[in-house]
Amino acid sequence: MVKCSNCGTEVSDEAKFCNNCGSEIVVEEPVNDNGTKFCSNCGYEMPQAIKFCPECGTSTDADPQVVNTTTVVNGDKNGAFAAVLSFFIVGLGQVYLGLTKKGILLFFGAIVSGVLMLILIGWITWLLVWGYAIYDAYKSAEKMNMGIAVEDNIDIHNLFWW
Repeated sequence: MVKCSNCGTEVSDEAKFCNNCGSEIVVEEPVNDNGTKFCSNCGYEMPQAIKFCPECGTSTDADPQVVNTTTVVNGDKNGAFAAVLSFFIVGLGQVYLGLTKKGILLFFGAIVSGVLMLILIGWITWLLVWGYAIYDAYKSAEKMNMGIAVEDNIDIHNLFWW
């Protein structure tokens, strides 16, 4: 069992957020004898002085005062409604979910693609941005409803399956 650094409630070792106050549970990364530590998210071995994991981008700062403002965990969001909103206006489903930064980025991506339609490549890029916005809105709502943290940014590494 681990104690929440914010309210002191004991939570399971696997929990990422406190059940009582909703604060992120920060667990010290294990350090081995040669001065390196392991990322608590992906297990990547890195030097002690690094602040972010180069493999997954997770912060290695164990200071409980640091709050990641880009993580959103809200339950009770309708994935189908979010997808329909993004179907009509690209990024609106993300804004409904509280992922405003991601929604604005997708909206501007659709605008740029609209301008690129003058040279025909925009039709392809617009369809990709539009389809991604619909898919992401639905999947993000599902993750939020399951209590999984969703980042309010577009992660290029997760856009592709390879």
